[in-house]
Amino acid sequence: MNQRVDPVTAGKKRSLHTEQGATRWRILTVLLVALFMSLVGVSIVNVALPSIQNALHASQSDVQWVLSGYALTFGVVLVSAGRAGDIMGRGGLFLIGTAIFTVSSVAAGLAPDATWLNVARFLQGLGSGLLSPQGIGMIQQYFRGGERGRAFGYLGTVVGFSVAIGPVLGGLLIELGGPDIGWRLTFLVNVPIGLTTIILGLLWFPRPLIAYTGNPEQLSSLRNNSILRSLDPIGAGLLGLAVLAILFPFMESRSSPLMWMLLPVGLVLAYM
Repeated sequence: MNQRVDPVTAGKKRSLHTEQGATRWRILTVLLVALFMSLVGVSIVNVALPSIQNALHASQSDVQWVLSGYALTFGVVLVSAGRAGDIMGRGGLFLIGTAIFTVSSVAAGLAPDATWLNVARFLQGLGSGLLSPQGIGMIQQYFRGGERGRAFGYLGTVVGFSVAIGPVLGGLLIELGGPDIGWRLTFLVNVPIGLTTIILGLLWFPRPLIAYTGNPEQLSSLRNNSILRSLDPIGAGLLGLAVLAILFPFMESRSSPLMWMLLPVGLVLAYM
C-alpha cells in the first residue's frame, strides 16, 4: 500500500538539504582561500630571496633559514595538529592557525632585520601546519560521495594554481614595490586574505568552533589519560629537535666544522 507523502514535509526536507549543501560549499570556499594563502606563502618567497638578502644585509645562512624555518615548524606541528583537530574539533583550530599565519605575515612584512624575519617565518610555519590538516579533515567531515570527490578536485586545483602563481605574483609585487618594498609586499599580501578567511569562517563555520568530536567512550578514555598526552608533545618535540639537529650543520657549517657533530645527534633523536 502506497504511503502518502506530505508535500509540506517533503518541501521542508528539500529546503534543509539545499541549505546544508550551501553551507558545505561555503565552508569549502573558506578552506580553499586559506590553503591558497598558505601555499602561495611558500612559493612566493623563492622569488623574493635576493631582494631580502640585499635589503636586510642577510647572510646566506639567514636566507636559507627563511625557507627551512618555515618547513621545520610546518612539518613538526602537522601531525599533532591533525590529532588535535580530531579531538577538539577542526573549525576553531583552523581559524587559530589562520590568525597565527596572518599576524606572522605582518611581522615578516615589517621585519627590520633577518633575525626578526626568520622568527616570523617560524611562526608562519606554525600557523600553516595548524590550519592545513584541519582543512583536509573538514572536507572529509562535511562531504560525502561524489561531492567529496568534487571538493578534493577543487582542492587539487587550488594547490596546483597556488604553487604556479606564487613566483609570478612575487615577481609582480617586487616589480611594483621596488627592491626595498616589493619583498615586504610578498608577505603583506597575505593579510587581507587571512582577515577575509577569519571573518567568513566566524560567519559560516558550524558552532561550537572548538568542542570534542568523538564518542563518549573515547572522551572518557582521553580524560583519564590526559588530552595533552594523547597529542604526544614529547614525540613532537623530539621530532623537531631531530630535524633541527640534522638541518643545522648544513645551514651553519661555515661558522664552525664542529656543527657536523649535531648530525649523529639528530639521527639518534629521530630513532628515539
